[in-house]
Amino acid sequence: MSKQQPPVDGLCEQCGFNYSTGDLQGTVTLLVRQAAESAMALTKAAAGPDPDVVRLRPEPEVWSAIEYACHVRDVLEVQRLRIAQCLAEDRPVYAPMDRTGRVKQEKYEFQSPVEVGAAVMKFAREFGTAAKVLTPQELARLGLYNYPVRAPRSLSWIVRHTAHEIQHHRHDIIEILAKVEPPIVPAPKPVVEESTEEGDGTEEQAAVVAEDNES
Repeated sequence: MSKQQPPVDGLCEQCGFNYSTGDLQGTVTLLVRQAAESAMALTKAAAGPDPDVVRLRPEPEVWSAIEYACHVRDVLEVQRLRIAQCLAEDRPVYAPMDRTGRVKQEKYEFQSPVEVGAAVMKFAREFGTAAKVLTPQELARLGLYNYPVRAPRSLSWIVRHTAHEIQHHRHDIIEILAKVEPPIVPAPKPVVEESTEEGDGTEEQAAVVAEDNES
């Protein structure tokens, strides 16, 4: 979890993603799995003792778990549409996603964690289906990408960048929930005084002493 923008090439030291390693199929498979893990972390927290914990920001300028999950959902949908646009157009110009504006416009904070989690998994599967069938020639196709600077990017880069987004924000969601979730403290066990069914022999000793005094 960081206020700094993650890199878009090479190694991301925050989450460990590396743009330079891994084959396409493995990268996409990992993307789908990590998207599911993000969704499960969100819905599990929302089903806990404090459902609104997913809406808490650890810091004023850092998104909450539900806001990050909504972002992941929208990234997956937008990137899938960009794959289709790149295959249909020659040198497409991708419209900006407006990642920060969507938070307020779409009211991320108030969305249902269950619905968001289901959408994350749905769009991850759809993105994976579209990405896995791309040929080497298609992966090399270029489009004008706006983030973080306006530059031509290949479909291969878009697939890897999407995988980085998912891995990075999975890391964010889990780390944020670890910070804001109420700790689960087990209830103290009741103190039970030890005793035996046969007793400690005190009464029997007293009776023997009484008998000796009477004899």
